[in-house]
Amino acid sequence: MIRLGTWLGMALALLVGAPTAGAAESPPVSRPAVLASFPHAQDAFTQGLVFLGEQLLESTGQRGASELRWVDLATGRVERAIALPPRWFGEGLAIDGQHRFIQLTWQAGQAIVWSRHGRKLGQWTYDGEGWGLTYDGEHLIRSDGSARLHWHSTTDFRPVHDLEVTDGDRPVRNLNELEWVNGYVLANVWQTRRVAVIEPATGRVVEWLDLSELDPHTTRRAENTLNGIAWLDDSQRLFVTGKRWGRLYEIEPPQRLLRGGATPAPQAAD
Repeated sequence: MIRLGTWLGMALALLVGAPTAGAAESPPVSRPAVLASFPHAQDAFTQGLVFLGEQLLESTGQRGASELRWVDLATGRVERAIALPPRWFGEGLAIDGQHRFIQLTWQAGQAIVWSRHGRKLGQWTYDGEGWGLTYDGEHLIRSDGSARLHWHSTTDFRPVHDLEVTDGDRPVRNLNELEWVNGYVLANVWQTRRVAVIEPATGRVVEWLDLSELDPHTTRRAENTLNGIAWLDDSQRLFVTGKRWGRLYEIEPPQRLLRGGATPAPQAAD
């Protein structure tokens, strides 16, 4: 026969040890291997990074220094640059289904639409701040430094819907540069060296990429954070860099991001 005190103690222990109803598990953390590294212009306050075919495009920030750049991946050489008006602070960059470049501004509420050849096609207005931008094949997805992602029309940038991003039950704030990779949104988190792999249907972070060991030679100041994700779709290659980093890194993509489960061949590192 179990005494009342013993029974109560056992019941309490079971309750304490049991998971809370509805509590979400923490996502796994991985440390991707570096497959290669390439030179990167150290004056670039990187805000957006994207490929059009094999051509690397970069959006840089800071008022009076913001540009849209065409960059040679192998050498890091800036082949061409278009300066933004000095009052504008350049931010995220995406390429839509018509091969137009859409470049955000931080607090001006303007998205600039460029042709693939760098001709300005127009501007769209939006409410709130612009941080990161990517394209999911149907809509443009914007971050604003909060824990929310915003979907926009590619016709006029009107809002379509928004979604909170969470790690377990906790909102993930300071979402910054974005990249769409085979059904997932990858997001830098401002002033960290972590990338969130986000399930866009739910906003749930399903994996963290820990890149804390990258670029040890860049001065560890808050503004020199990891920022810049680019996906080369044909060869399934993933690239990252940071603000004022002197290198751009190709890293091994998590298996969940690879189309067909193939593993990309390592490239020769500089």
